[in-house]
Amino acid sequence: MKSRSHLRTQLRQARKNLSLAQQETAASKLLEQLLQNPSSPLSALKPNSKVALYLANDGEISPHYICQWLWQKDIKTYLPCITGETLAFAHYHKDCQWQHNQFNIAEPLDQTPLSGQEMDLVFMPLVGFDLAGGRLGMGGGFYDKTFATRSSFLIGLAHDCQQVEQLPIESWDVPLDAIASDSLYVKI
Repeated sequence: MKSRSHLRTQLRQARKNLSLAQQETAASKLLEQLLQNPSSPLSALKPNSKVALYLANDGEISPHYICQWLWQKDIKTYLPCITGETLAFAHYHKDCQWQHNQFNIAEPLDQTPLSGQEMDLVFMPLVGFDLAGGRLGMGGGFYDKTFATRSSFLIGLAHDCQQVEQLPIESWDVPLDAIASDSLYVKI
């Protein structure tokens, strides 16, 4: 089995190699997968549901079509903000004011961000995944630390090219509840 570091480098490069057209098509098909699958939690969301997304970075599959769909249904959306070694979730809306974190990733300004435990559904970026619910992230452990104790439903989002047969899993890795890509939705 390849090391986590080697896999991270290889899979990040694979997603970066996708063209802008391939990225846009994948983002559109990602929403289709979630809407077409009866076990997807999207159909159970109510207007008072709290859903965490992310802004695509470094070749990640973009959840922007999911976000637009949620906004059309009047469902509140949140983006992660780094707070020390964990994440808080700032309300994301069309009139946000922004700041940049230490990784130069934009975060909405929110005086009262919510905790991970307050999210009903969390769409998480990932570098690699397997169909057993394993997730390889960027290596900072922010999501793992935030959701070490959780009640939120965690869905990893990825391009198909990020799937591997089996990931090397560590004791601190928080497993996913589902995986969604441009061609599949699998509830674990």
